[in-house]
Amino acid sequence: MSKKFVDYYPPVSDTLEEIRKKTIFLFKKFGYKLVEPSTFEDYEKSKNLNGSNTIKFMDSDGTVIALRNEFTPKVAEIATKFQTNVYPLKLCYFGKAYQFLQQEAGDLREFFQAGIENFHTSDSFYIDLEVLVLAVESLLELGVINFTIDVGEVNFFKGIAKDCEIDETSAEVLCKLVDKKDYIGIENFLIRKGISQKVIDVFRSLTRLYGREDKIKEAKKFANNEMSKLAIERLSEIYNNMVKLGYQNYITIDFGMVKHLNYYTGIIFSGYIQELGYPVLNGGRYDNLCEIFGRKLYAIGFAIGVDRILEWKLKNTPRNDKLYDNLVFYKEGYFEMALKLLLNSDNKNQKIYFHTVPANIEEAFLISKSMKVERFMYVNEDGAKTYVLEDLK
Repeated sequence: MSKKFVDYYPPVSDTLEEIRKKTIFLFKKFGYKLVEPSTFEDYEKSKNLNGSNTIKFMDSDGTVIALRNEFTPKVAEIATKFQTNVYPLKLCYFGKAYQFLQQEAGDLREFFQAGIENFHTSDSFYIDLEVLVLAVESLLELGVINFTIDVGEVNFFKGIAKDCEIDETSAEVLCKLVDKKDYIGIENFLIRKGISQKVIDVFRSLTRLYGREDKIKEAKKFANNEMSKLAIERLSEIYNNMVKLGYQNYITIDFGMVKHLNYYTGIIFSGYIQELGYPVLNGGRYDNLCEIFGRKLYAIGFAIGVDRILEWKLKNTPRNDKLYDNLVFYKEGYFEMALKLLLNSDNKNQKIYFHTVPANIEEAFLISKSMKVERFMYVNEDGAKTYVLEDLK
């Protein structure tokens, strides 16, 4: 499978469609409404949000347009323009996004994303909890069992960085090193900045704050400011409620998860499958994004890397070469009768293949055998009759 562009052949495309149906069904069950954002964006308006990793084109009028490289900014724009007085506003999507460069393992140039975005008029712990529950349930719905969702809180890091008088530019670089658990990189970067060894030890310690309830207690030793303390309280409350709901096997605390300081404003989380070395789900709270589009809305959401789920399913699902449950053949001159039988079939779940005209039953048998189908229907002057391959041997 090419790591740049992918064509989906049967039966892989059938698995992809199954993923789409299951995710959209679950999202709607939680009250999310499907949206279809435009594939194209005005590059000048979106470049500050989407960065430089976009595929750009020159439009006929000279303006630069870009293919979306993620859904969240566009869905946030839709939320600000949507005329409603009912909140939270819950939106979901399933579609393709595009990027100019592959930045990490598992990346594709074009890729499917499925996700949800929850927009509301005030901050709410319960909305964080609902979205995290839906993230867990989404992976379970897709048949994933051995996974964990790591949950962090960016304000924990922000508070410590401010306490240690780390400037914003340095904090942004430092957060990426902490997020990567780059123990040596953290030390070298802070030494070059002339930062004391005591502060260096604090930030190196953040990389080890990964685990369960015991790490919440350990994190309190580093929280000497209100911002970090509130972040611990929020994360502790979320974790305890997830445990009460029975999701403790799927949730891990990671105070070293930081990602982008200028984008995320609260909890952040990533989902990992044991067999893959990169995340299959990413999400978090981003309360400042909608203001860019002219309206203040609090927001949290997540996106599933559909192609990564697809990769896992293809590796872990027994291969089924049988594309159809039944074949319909017809003798020349009996197309109309065969067509009526096909269209009037009341079994909506049965996969039926409407085949070209074989000369006789023997040819129909050989074709069915080659396609690994157990039965076929043959239509001729005597009407329609179903044959089981096992009986014809």
